[in-house]
Amino acid sequence: MIPLITDNEALATYCQQAANHNVLAVDTEFIRQSTLYPKLGLIQLFDGQALALVDPLRITDWQPLNRLFADTGIIKLLHSCSEDLEALATIGISQITPLFDTQLAAELLGWGSSMGYARLVEQLTGEILDKSESRTDWLARPLSDTQLTYAANDVHFLFPLYEKFTAQMSAAQQQLLLQEGEQLTRRKEQQLPLEFKYLEIKNSWQLTPRELAILRELTAWRQRYAMERDLALGLILKDIQLIELAKRRPSTAESLLNIPGMPPRELRRHAKTLVEIIAQAKDLPQAQCPQRFYHEQQFAGHKETVVQLTQAIKRAAAEQGIPAEFISVKRQLNEYLNWCWRVADHERQLLPLPEYLQGWRQSRLLPYLPKPAHIK
Repeated sequence: MIPLITDNEALATYCQQAANHNVLAVDTEFIRQSTLYPKLGLIQLFDGQALALVDPLRITDWQPLNRLFADTGIIKLLHSCSEDLEALATIGISQITPLFDTQLAAELLGWGSSMGYARLVEQLTGEILDKSESRTDWLARPLSDTQLTYAANDVHFLFPLYEKFTAQMSAAQQQLLLQEGEQLTRRKEQQLPLEFKYLEIKNSWQLTPRELAILRELTAWRQRYAMERDLALGLILKDIQLIELAKRRPSTAESLLNIPGMPPRELRRHAKTLVEIIAQAKDLPQAQCPQRFYHEQQFAGHKETVVQLTQAIKRAAAEQGIPAEFISVKRQLNEYLNWCWRVADHERQLLPLPEYLQGWRQSRLLPYLPKPAHIK
């Protein structure tokens, strides 16, 4: 049985010992069923010799781990780390560098995108991992031996994966992967302001300016409410319901019942607020309503521009020998398109810079992209 680290002194001792190694494998276990933010239940650490399972429900001093994660002389080894970074941020740990993500390493080598940890371990080591505890309640105590073993395996096998990957990757590929690790940590700090959250709603670009104004106010309200109460967005209102509210513009609490799938409990709770938000957005001057697209005389169209960007990504991938799925995912493409075309010129400076214009993508991808004439 691997004991839990449950006090500050034991964590500090482990971190001091791990600081003598060049690589640190990291994983987290958390619960995220009804909350906006993940509830951290366990942190797994492995320096190649000593493995530690840290109980975040008992630890109060995270400075030793913070320093260890920020030590640039130690590679932090994770698999599909996006949610792990989010979970660690809930205890104030945001500087994790350098970061080597084994899922992205597989992607960079052309093995396919979004490869799961168990499949990767089996493919590279022949070991078959027990995934029976993947839906366990990591906030419950005590944790069983089976749960602790499951959690330990999630970092134990990262080391042989790392050795396999580094043996097959060129120095340039390893450097590119670490650069992408830097971008992953920056991403968490670059969130859209609430008034622009509507840009992330699927197919919102199809709405009229007035409908977009309603969607903008509803989406900002939902995000604010979710953050205040730590509630999953879908438990308040789903994206499709926000779209329908924007299209139908109900003016009474009773007419809200006509929106398909509206949750009765949330409807009773928020009916008055929703009607008020919609009424206020309906009364906005036309000039304060978002446009579908700006500079339309230079804009080929949404679908046409998506095709242009996709083709540019494929050209960049082919000419530089980098898999297209590593260069760009759909979220990044939409982020660039929104930044270029879906906000007014005076609003653009309020948004985070798209990832296409940051880090290694700025030199590897930007020269291939269609650049709007209105952006200098």
